[in-house]
Amino acid sequence: MGFTKIVPLLLLAAKAALANTPIAVSDFTQNGGLAAAMAAAPMWYMASGTCMPSAAEDGEGNQTNGVDADNCNINALANGCPTQPTWQGANTFYGNVSGEPFFTIPTYWASTFCNGDSSGSDASYRIIYYVYFKKDTGHKSDWEGIVVRFTSPDGGNTYTRESVIMEQDGNHVHISWSDVNDTFQGDDDWQAFAQKNLDHGKFYFGKFHHSVHQDWYTAAFKNTCPPLSADDYRNSDYQFWAANNLRPVSVLNPNWVWGKADSPANIDICSY
Repeated sequence: MGFTKIVPLLLLAAKAALANTPIAVSDFTQNGGLAAAMAAAPMWYMASGTCMPSAAEDGEGNQTNGVDADNCNINALANGCPTQPTWQGANTFYGNVSGEPFFTIPTYWASTFCNGDSSGSDASYRIIYYVYFKKDTGHKSDWEGIVVRFTSPDGGNTYTRESVIMEQDGNHVHISWSDVNDTFQGDDDWQAFAQKNLDHGKFYFGKFHHSVHQDWYTAAFKNTCPPLSADDYRNSDYQFWAANNLRPVSVLNPNWVWGKADSPANIDICSY
């Protein structure tokens, strides 16, 4: 499952001390929250053969056009989408893609403060991270991603990752940060799996519908549409780290039309 690393006990102890590193409130309030967005930026994974992600705009104010859906045709699943780099085993980098305007595919983000609600939810900062695809198997244009929720353990001086909400075919699935299967601290351990409660989560796009999950699913439906979002095939074939190209949602014109997909420029993060 990816690369195996032998980690000294002292390093493991250091990681435990760094687990879910608190983020200063100033990182959320200054520069639009960019420092906070960097501090929790996810790593995205895609299975070989899927329609790979694209930039949603070209950096000059022009929208990316979607392509026609393949309607569960495995032989056309990647038609019209960016070319996959040569697979080199688990964790193959998805980047420097021919025809794409950026070296690393963008993750579009925004940060906001949300007051507590009638359900008893605590006040929190939330950051949305979204990725664009030219299609999923059933629709032209597709937006998928997560919202990370941060709460304060010390009266508002710092915030830690409390939970994550994942887009799954119109449903928003909410789990505790400590339940995310695969997390990592940074450059030194990004290839590792089965580490919990560190700073950056690993999230897996389904092969056909691109629904977002915090785990693999390889038991079935590798070459055919799944009946349920939870069964959408996913693994660690290709990856890119959002931290390498975070683009604010402000570069997306909220009047751009994406078919049935919701652009992060038009999503109410607090009610997500």
